[in-house]
Amino acid sequence: MGLRAVAQPLPRQWGVFRLSADQTVGLGVNNPIRFNTVSGGTLSLSNYTITLPKGRIFRLFATQSFSYSSSSGSAQTAWFNAGTGQYIGSGSQNIPPTNPTNWSDQPISHAIVDTSAGAATVQLRINAVAYANGVFAAYSFAEVMEIA
Repeated sequence: MGLRAVAQPLPRQWGVFRLSADQTVGLGVNNPIRFNTVSGGTLSLSNYTITLPKGRIFRLFATQSFSYSSSSGSAQTAWFNAGTGQYIGSGSQNIPPTNPTNWSDQPISHAIVDTSAGAATVQLRINAVAYANGVFAAYSFAEVMEIA
């Protein structure tokens, strides 16, 4: 029986992304949450955009904490595929505790991205907003993990 070489699997790709300071500008619809710091991992970040390499499946997870200038403020975020120009996954709903509506707060954005057809570039973007005046760096982050 002959021996044959077996290729080692590629290491899993992952990243944790944060804000270096509270975000107080760029809080309009279709603007990205300005993650600009890689806290750990192997994935790259440029201009608030995370590059996902070809041939893998990724789980994207993010949460953020907004501040508001009005008790009726709200903000929604979702992952955005910059290559296709589409929002993907499930979005978040962020509201202050004093908001008079019956909405519940759900500050988590989640998506699964399959890059078998090619690399993808993604951002966490604001897709609805009212009276937001900041995103707290201390309580906001994104995680991207290769799952297959």
